[in-house]
Amino acid sequence: MGPVLIVDDEFGIVEAVRDLLSDEGYTTATALNGREALERMALERPSLVLLDYMMPLLNGPGVLEAMLRDPMLRDVPVVMMSASPAEFWQHLPCAGFLPKPFDIDQLLALVRDIIGAPPRH
Repeated sequence: MGPVLIVDDEFGIVEAVRDLLSDEGYTTATALNGREALERMALERPSLVLLDYMMPLLNGPGVLEAMLRDPMLRDVPVVMMSASPAEFWQHLPCAGFLPKPFDIDQLLALVRDIIGAPPRH
């Protein structure tokens, strides 16, 4: 199972989600913008992408569009995260949506529903 890739331009969110998922036993990777996310995905295919909607350099919809064009990434599930009103992003072809702010239980339930429980160590 590849890592859960956490993509957000707010370092505090990336760090908090990474720590939470790591504590639960998931392998994680991080990116602070869309371009960096695509570079990371070229090196290691993630099992899930937690993707912020609004970011500099390349926003969430741009990353999603690039993933859908790539045969190696088009079936990687994406969860879009946003503080923007849902009508801006709920039409996107994503596996799930997390309105910001979200709570820990909501995030963990969505990750488990999409990729299952973390592997046992």
